[in-house]
Amino acid sequence: QQMSESASGNSDDCNSEEDVKSNKRVTSRESAIKAKRRRVLDSDSDHDGSDVEFKPDVKEVASSEEASSGVDENESTDTETDAESVAESPIKVPSKRKRREINKPAKRSSLENECSEMPKRAATVSLEAKSKLTSFAAPESFESQANACSGGISGFAVWEHEKLDWLQEGKKKDAHRKRQGDPDYDPCTLYVPEDYLNKCTPGMRRWWQLKSQNFDAVIFYKVGKFYELYHMDAVTGVNELGLIFMKGTWAHSGFPETAFGRFSDVLVQKGYKVARVEQTETPEMMETRYKSMAHPTKFDKVVRREICRIITKGTQTYSVLDCDPSENHNKYLLCVKEKEDSSGQRVYGVCFVDTSVGKFYVGQFSDDRHCSRFRTLVAHYTPVQVLYEKGNLSVDTQKILKGSLVSCIQEGLIAGSQFWNASKTLKVLLEEGYFKEKQNPENGCSLPSVIKSLTSESDSLGLTPGENSELALSALGGCVFYLKKCLIDQELLSLANFAEYVPVDIDTAKTRSSSSFFAKTDQRMVLDGVTLMNLEVLQNGTNGTTEGTLLERIDSCCTPFGKRLLKQWLCAPLCNPKSINDRLDAVEDLLAVPDKMSEVSEHLKKLPDLERLLSKIHSIGSPLKSQNHPDSRAIFYEEIKYSKKKIADFLSALEGFKVMNEIVDVIEEIASDFKSKVLKQLVTRKAKNPGGRFPDLSAELQRWDTAFDHNQARKTGVITPKAGFDPDYDKALQDIKAVEEDLHKYLDKQRKLLGFKSMLYWGAGKNRYQMEIPESAISRNLPEEYELKSTRKGYKRYWTKEIEKMLAAMVNAEERRDAALKDCMRRLFYNFDKNSKDWQTAVECIAVLDVLMSFANYSQDGDGPLCRPVILLPVDSAPPFLELKNSRHPCITKTFFGDDFIPNDIVIGSKDEDSSSEASCVLVTGPNMGGKSTLMRQAGLLVIMAQLGCYVPAEVCRLTPIDRVFTRLGASDRIMSGESTFFVELSETSSILQHATEHSLVLVDELGRGTATFDGTAIASAVVKELAEKIKCRTLFSTHYHSLVEDYSHNVAVRLGHMACMVENESEDPSQETITFLYKFIEGACPKSYGFNAARLANIPEEVIQKGHRKAQEFEKMTISLRIFRYLCLVVDGATRDAHAVQKLTAMINHL
Repeated sequence: QQMSESASGNSDDCNSEEDVKSNKRVTSRESAIKAKRRRVLDSDSDHDGSDVEFKPDVKEVASSEEASSGVDENESTDTETDAESVAESPIKVPSKRKRREINKPAKRSSLENECSEMPKRAATVSLEAKSKLTSFAAPESFESQANACSGGISGFAVWEHEKLDWLQEGKKKDAHRKRQGDPDYDPCTLYVPEDYLNKCTPGMRRWWQLKSQNFDAVIFYKVGKFYELYHMDAVTGVNELGLIFMKGTWAHSGFPETAFGRFSDVLVQKGYKVARVEQTETPEMMETRYKSMAHPTKFDKVVRREICRIITKGTQTYSVLDCDPSENHNKYLLCVKEKEDSSGQRVYGVCFVDTSVGKFYVGQFSDDRHCSRFRTLVAHYTPVQVLYEKGNLSVDTQKILKGSLVSCIQEGLIAGSQFWNASKTLKVLLEEGYFKEKQNPENGCSLPSVIKSLTSESDSLGLTPGENSELALSALGGCVFYLKKCLIDQELLSLANFAEYVPVDIDTAKTRSSSSFFAKTDQRMVLDGVTLMNLEVLQNGTNGTTEGTLLERIDSCCTPFGKRLLKQWLCAPLCNPKSINDRLDAVEDLLAVPDKMSEVSEHLKKLPDLERLLSKIHSIGSPLKSQNHPDSRAIFYEEIKYSKKKIADFLSALEGFKVMNEIVDVIEEIASDFKSKVLKQLVTRKAKNPGGRFPDLSAELQRWDTAFDHNQARKTGVITPKAGFDPDYDKALQDIKAVEEDLHKYLDKQRKLLGFKSMLYWGAGKNRYQMEIPESAISRNLPEEYELKSTRKGYKRYWTKEIEKMLAAMVNAEERRDAALKDCMRRLFYNFDKNSKDWQTAVECIAVLDVLMSFANYSQDGDGPLCRPVILLPVDSAPPFLELKNSRHPCITKTFFGDDFIPNDIVIGSKDEDSSSEASCVLVTGPNMGGKSTLMRQAGLLVIMAQLGCYVPAEVCRLTPIDRVFTRLGASDRIMSGESTFFVELSETSSILQHATEHSLVLVDELGRGTATFDGTAIASAVVKELAEKIKCRTLFSTHYHSLVEDYSHNVAVRLGHMACMVENESEDPSQETITFLYKFIEGACPKSYGFNAARLANIPEEVIQKGHRKAQEFEKMTISLRIFRYLCLVVDGATRDAHAVQKLTAMINHL
């Protein structure tokens, strides 16, 4: 793409009239320099091109401080096209160079080529000399290579901003002049000395002013048609984006307006903040303002520029300037506040929002010392950015943020001024008028009902926070402040889309006294972060992707919003058997109509991300944003392109809702045959049946079909409403037509008066409607009211007071028409958004249908036999149970073929064929690598699937609902949190013992291995006793401590099982043994763990294995001797012949 001098737009860096005059005296050498172009490489391969060139101003060579793109501020460029600019340019288009990846640094050779094109500032150094000098240099980073291109002798130079004393590390001050060492230092701002600003050009002065308030952001500074990066931002642009430095002693790079989305997205994904600065007036507007000022200075003669948007990873809204989202999942911005209450209990206030959808969650809850609820929150709603109050986070919470959210951006806000208290939050929400458009008539308050519920009942104005809501409202305040700073508060808050966040285990705590009450409510199964990670529900433990996870296995959703809903369902399965069975009925109903399912799937694949599109349409149509947002004043040179994209998004949404209507049409006719109540509601229109949920969209869609010419709007980027759709536009057209009719009637009247029938109107613009009369006809007496306006040979033209009056009315009507047309798109989108409740309900219905169809697809196409789970209400007199027959791991089966995967029976809490025991705890033993951990994960995943309402890979699945799944699997430390492997084990075990109920499922794998054998055995034994005899929850407890098996072999609360294996050639020499894993879970205990077999499989040297085996034999003999001796002592205990000696011996053995 070739960009000319005019493409650089309106530069604002002319210092004064003298500077302009001096620039006219250009030497021939400078003229030659001017002819050279600066090149910006963007390495994407789309239509925007890769080689973009633009010409520097001579001033840029003459002055190192010049911030221009090379065109005078007063030069108008908006009427010049790129094609014209290229035609006028004497510069030939250079041949394209090989493209680089955006995120990879450029090769040194390419930079050297660029350097070779720059004007030489010193004597040329020979290649031999360069080679020698280079051999003494330290290895160069990309930045230092880039600096070499900035000039200086032999290329060893630094940028101008690197020489500034007040920018040196340790000497920086924030905007309040607090030094870096100060605890209240604000790294987001920078103090720039006033004397330095006074030396800057007007444009660069404005840049430093913006940078000083946003020092932590990379500023994309609009100059004409280009976004330019200066100083440290330019270095970032070159290092991270692969841009090329422009010549000069100060760092400077840039790219065209159309590439903003791609480049900003690259930086944002790498964790940077990006501030988009736009010109908010034209050069003509600047000149008018400048002339009207009483005492203007040279700094006033610059087009106004304002920050229109700050983009971070947690505040992406994917506007028309941004790239389309590459991922479907939610990206949450989390704001958290913490304190201890009077009893010493930790309390959290949270607010989190997905800015691409605009839904806020606000809540407050108490937590235990392990921060269990907070950990669960960040696992279910994983944030990409966290805001917190500076100096107000406990060490434990900081450890969670550092350990569990390592890749998450974390930013502290100053208490009071940035992180507002509850009262200030409520005050700002009411004063800003965010919710005026959606005022709640029921409570008479402009606050949404969820926010209103957090205020005091005694305050009808909603300005007083509720007793247990101060932290929640304060967290909301911190979030609102940040959104306001990023300039997206109006578009998001005006959606008034709020929900209360309640931790999933709060109901469990309330209903512990009743054993089965939880299964009769809307309570959800609790899956904390540890369980989600250990069972690999959402992401695997290898590389953090969804490969091999339960989510990947059952996700065949066709829509982005369906995929997001499925993830929410996976994090919180149902507990109520009635609700679970209703979902299972829906799966059966769908399986019964495969033809309809196939047809609906094809329709679902056509749907765009309507949830995000609705948020974008609301943002564009927001009257609040159009009144005072800087973007409403911004000058975009690609306005038509953006308008076309807005219209394309809008039409895509309309087409999507039409497809939804078609989906309902396909299924509604057979909905009466469905057993599932929820499925009937989803596909039945409310207008036809009060029990239906799907809104009737036909009339509204028909209205929008006739609102304007869709094809014309798509081509031109302009919406012209048809008659009857826009009252303001229609009224203006009616007034224009009426005035035209009056003018024609008046002309007919004047013709009759003068007796000249061929008299016509003449003129254009504000000189229209002049009556043109031949001079031959003027000999007659003209009325006195005729006023001569213009003449031509043989003719004279007249106005009258009546014509002037009608023309004024015409101009007024035309202005109203133009204003209505200019604001037409926004008002149309606003009118569309008025029906947001119906649009949103339709999206919710189709999202649920999409997830149910995903369950049906898995239930139909799963590997091997699948069954419908039987979920029974718990009975107080009977223990909870879990029964799985020939069950298979749902994720691993995808990697096996045919009968390769061995199915297993898992029975806990009820009798089976092999055992009459109803023990709630099963002690699992078996050889290393025999499949114990897989069996436990399999049980956990099948339970989740069953309570989701999905078929499970088993022949039989029966259970009473499980309120929570606990896992203690694997062995790993948490270095970032300062927790050792054994401490992690004990922390997770502590959480189990504190929160487990008799309806929980507990999976514990080899507890105690992180410490000494005796300590580990003792802890494992105590935990088994607690789980089996006191809590009585369903438990799978694997261990290699065989003494544990002996201790509980006769305990009725514990059942023994092991993973079978076959040992061939068993002998004292482990190298001669052959272990075959049978992967079958059977009754009884395994006599050995066969660890040396695992050592041999891991290629441990044979000599080491032999030595280890001999040592193991010694330990085994010693252990057996002790057991025999202890048994003999027990037999003779109480004998009268030598009772004292036996008692002493028994005490010694017990001590051992």
